[in-house]
Formats: sequence, structure tokens, C-alpha cells
Amino acid sequence: MTELIQVFLNSLVLSANYILLALGLTLIFGILRTLNFAHGSFYICGAYVVYALAKVAGVNYFLASVAAMIIVGGLGVLVEATVLYPLANKVKVASLGAILGVSMVLEGVLAFIFQGEDVTIGSFFTGTVSVGGATLSVERIMVVVLCGVIMLALYQWIQKTRQGTAIRALAENPKVANLQGINTRLIRYLVMAIASCVAAFAGAIVTPLFYINPYMGGGVVFKALLIVAVGGMGSVEGSILAGLLIGFVECIGVTYLGPIAEIISFLLVVVIFLFRPRGLMGVEYEFH
Repeated sequence: MTELIQVFLNSLVLSANYILLALGLTLIFGILRTLNFAHGSFYICGAYVVYALAKVAGVNYFLASVAAMIIVGGLGVLVEATVLYPLANKVKVASLGAILGVSMVLEGVLAFIFQGEDVTIGSFFTGTVSVGGATLSVERIMVVVLCGVIMLALYQWIQKTRQGTAIRALAENPKVANLQGINTRLIRYLVMAIASCVAAFAGAIVTPLFYINPYMGGGVVFKALLIVAVGGMGSVEGSILAGLLIGFVECIGVTYLGPIAEIISFLLVVVIFLFRPRGLMGVEYEFH
């Protein structure tokens, strides 16, 4: 029982991080109709901003996390204004190639500044909690709680606010949304800023847990893209469901089966696509 509780918590931590990244990608795909390959680099940029401020400059961890979200959010808007928007009506491969180039530039800059070494900031949440005989770290519990708060806030914002309504309208039918007077360019900037902030937050919360390096973004964004596809391109609910599913399968598999768990995860993905080609909650999107 103790081991099951520990595995359950570890699965939640992994799933929560996957979901945060997948939600940002889902928002970007739903509005910008492109796959943001630089999303993993934004994630690592957030982690390194926290490292630079908290570990090197001695800034409070929470203030450093907020600063990371603001900085990376601004970076996302800059990339949208200078790279993605100018290529919005061009050949799709042009925007994909350009954003891949942005990702490589960011990786190179981080590697140059931080010498490509693995770094961490150490724990900012101390203590343990006993649940059902299992000793759980407060740090991991707080990661799950903080991720849950961000996910709930983001979902409520999309569902309940005027900006969220505009985002959903634009994602469903861009032409009709334009006819209704929705400022498409402003919504694009808003979505890119929010998605980048969420990516930075995901990076900030893993910095105390794991060692980070400038090249982690590629593997992270690949897993997030996989989750977005499994959940259904553009579906927020689908990304949450797929993130939980893949996170739990991966964590439980690694605990009890070892390295073969990765194979099981990909087999699960193949089976899902065989029966649900558009993903668990996918809909057909009109590209523009």
C-alpha cells in the first residue's frame, strides 16, 4: 500500500508537468494552427531564469518563478510578432522551419551562457507528510497542488471570460470569428503569451526537483506534442486526459517494469490512434 501511494504521487507529478506543457501547445495550435517546436525551449528558459535569479542572484524562489513567467511570456510574444505572424499565411512548412530554428537558437544561447552544464537550485519546500504509511515529500505534493491550481485557473479563464470566449470562437471557426469583430492579432499575442507563461511555470517547478540542461527541451516538447495529439489537436480537456493517462502509464511502468515501460507507452499511443484517429477528444480543424 505504501509503495502504491508513492507511485501514485510520482505519477501525478509527472502527469501535471506533461499537462502544463501540453495545454500551452494546445492553445497555440488551436489559434495559430502551428506546432510550436520552441515550446520546449521556453520551458527550459523558464527553468534557467529561476536558476539564475534564485541560485545565482539569491532572489526568492516564488518571485523568481513569477519573473520567469513574465520574461518567457514576453519572449513568446516577440517570437509571435517577428516569426509566426509574418508567416501565418505562407506555406506551413515555412513557419514550422522558422520556429524550429528559434528553438535551436534558444538552446544555443542557453548553452553558451550556462556552459551546457547540468544545474539545479535545490529544494525550496522542506519536510515530509505521512499518508497511509507512505512518507511523501512536501515538495512533490506542492508541485501537484500548484499545477492543479494553474490548470484550473486556465480552464476557468478559457470557459468563463470574454477573452476565453473569443479564443474558443477563433479556434472553432476563424472566418466567423473575424466577421464578429474579434481582433485576431491581439488574440494571437494573448494566446502566445499565456502559453509561454505556462511553459515557464512548468520549467520553474521542476528546477528544484531535477537537474536541468539546455538540451532538455527537445525531448520534453516531443512528449508534449504526443500528448496533444493523443488528446486531440486543440482540445484542452483531451490534453488533460492524455497527460494523466501517459504520465501514469509511464511512471507505473518504470516503477514495475523498468526501461520497457517506454515501449508500453508508445504501444498505448498506437492503439489509441488506431481506434481514435483524431485523438481521444479531437475535432476536425479548418486550417488557414
